[in-house]
Amino acid sequence: MHPALLAMAIPALSPEITLEEFQAKSGFIGKTTARGVLEYLVKSGIGQISQHSYSFSKVDRMKLAILALQSGNDIEIISRSLSWQDFETFASNLLNLSGYVAECNLHFPKPSRMQIDVVGVNYNSQLAIVADCKHWKRNDLSSISSHARKQAERTSKLLVHRRRISHAIPIILTLHAMDIRFVEGIPLVPVAKFNSFIEEVPLYLSEIKVISGITAHFDV
Repeated sequence: MHPALLAMAIPALSPEITLEEFQAKSGFIGKTTARGVLEYLVKSGIGQISQHSYSFSKVDRMKLAILALQSGNDIEIISRSLSWQDFETFASNLLNLSGYVAECNLHFPKPSRMQIDVVGVNYNSQLAIVADCKHWKRNDLSSISSHARKQAERTSKLLVHRRRISHAIPIILTLHAMDIRFVEGIPLVPVAKFNSFIEEVPLYLSEIKVISGITAHFDV
């Protein structure tokens, strides 16, 4: 499948859509091309087909975005087709599937105004993964250290409000296709590798900045 066709399809994914509607929204000239893309997506595990229409979830939009990036599309083009909700829904869904209880868009007014994109908590181990979802462009990566420190601060403040969490791992999720990196102990995780990161967290503990509840209470 040509990478450009995958990128064009992202904005057209809807909860329920006909072939004709998909063709119009994606901008495909021919119905044959539109049908071929839809069949390719379904075979790739993205979306479902019924007798007269196709259906896609918010998670499917993110799956297609990852597939489009892996096929060679430019990250800025793909980012324009995604909302913050797409990114956060995908991340929270992966956390839920891995046994975490996920929440999106947490707001805490005190001691200072704070927003956290996604939190997944494993209440058996009292461990949380605290994710900041970034639609980074290439020229934004130079400021990664600053973002990493801020995410660590947000994670510390979260532990003050959530006493049932004893330890938390601040991470930054990005669309960039790359290996998992660590900046000042904060994992920079490409969303395509987020699922494997969740499953393999114990393997990264020697490199990860883990914030404890006791430390957080003294730091704030």
